[in-house]
Amino acid sequence: MIKSFANEFCDFLRSLPEVKSCGLYGSVSDDTYDEYSDIDIEIDVSGVDNGLFATHIPDILSKEFDVIFYDFAPSLAPDKYVVSLALNTDNPFMMVDVACTANPHCDTVSKQQLSALNNLYDHTLKVFVANLKHFLRGVDCYDDISRMYGRIFRDRDVYDEEQMLNAVYEWLHENAEPRHEEYIALFEDYM
Repeated sequence: MIKSFANEFCDFLRSLPEVKSCGLYGSVSDDTYDEYSDIDIEIDVSGVDNGLFATHIPDILSKEFDVIFYDFAPSLAPDKYVVSLALNTDNPFMMVDVACTANPHCDTVSKQQLSALNNLYDHTLKVFVANLKHFLRGVDCYDDISRMYGRIFRDRDVYDEEQMLNAVYEWLHENAEPRHEEYIALFEDYM
């Protein structure tokens, strides 16, 4: 299912006049994906400002797909522009990361501009999904989970990974907007 969805997603991106090429990379492209994998896509929009185009990706994709939330990666800008999107599917881990490139690369959109497009809830949700995925795979991610937990909660008592993940999940559940509710509920089986 993940591979066919990734191909459908790429077909849509290829249909956009600005997109010169579109390709998969990561676990889906090399057939090493599992139930926790996301979809990594790189698009080339040479001829237009790739930073500016990246900021429009959520709006463009929401015309064809049910985008629950999106989150930009300001820490990579202006060297690289990546937006993560959660789509309405039965697999909450199957997020799509779209990297927007061009030749020549345009670095007109700053970290601060991308940060202003994000919000705390959606960013925390994206990080929660990544941390839960790593935790379920058995990856040592204590520092990442602790950092995520610390952004939401002020107490710095030492908790184990599972306790911190559960606390963040409860915070996400309690603060969910209607557009998030069904998506958040999909994680109940993993908590």
